[in-house]
Amino acid sequence: MDRMPYNLNVTLELARERLRDLSPEEIAARKNVRWQEDTGEIHCPSLESVYRVRYPGGQVYGEGGGEVDTRCQVLILHYLASSGTSLQGRWISFKELPGGSLYQQPFYSRSVLPLVKTFGFDLEKFLAAGRALGGERATVGHAGMILYPFPLVPVCISLWAGDEEVPPNGTILFDGSAAEHLATEDYAVLAELLVRRLKAAAAG
Repeated sequence: MDRMPYNLNVTLELARERLRDLSPEEIAARKNVRWQEDTGEIHCPSLESVYRVRYPGGQVYGEGGGEVDTRCQVLILHYLASSGTSLQGRWISFKELPGGSLYQQPFYSRSVLPLVKTFGFDLEKFLAAGRALGGERATVGHAGMILYPFPLVPVCISLWAGDEEVPPNGTILFDGSAAEHLATEDYAVLAELLVRRLKAAAAG
């Protein structure tokens, strides 16, 4: 499974075209983001920060005007152009996403396994990293955090502690409405990026 479609620049331009097909007012109403007409920007909350998306061009900037990783830009634009408008309030696994069962092993290897290796024996470090990213506690696992990479895309990341006899384990879950907001391959990339952000937050 490729981490994101084959030519990222082409994918990014296609995502920008999809954004231009929608009005900024429609995007703001559907996706819980804010349209700043005076600056021509859509403000999209993500974790502990806010991304600024120029409309209609689709250029994405960080809060300080800095560059944004291309894969992250694609995810933001895909989210803004998607049709979903609400949450279901129940968790599903990656394999329950459309076609997710075919790619469960790569998803586990790139996201869940690094999560467990980094935090499986230090749940407090995991919780602190989650809080640093604006997360809130979840009731799943011995230690769980709900992160909001986008307003209508909560991600539940949870760990079960390990000891000398039992290895640690982890899971990454999505809301039941997930397929209405991003494609399955987007969630594979999103989970990988979230785990990287947690690791970076833990490292200070």
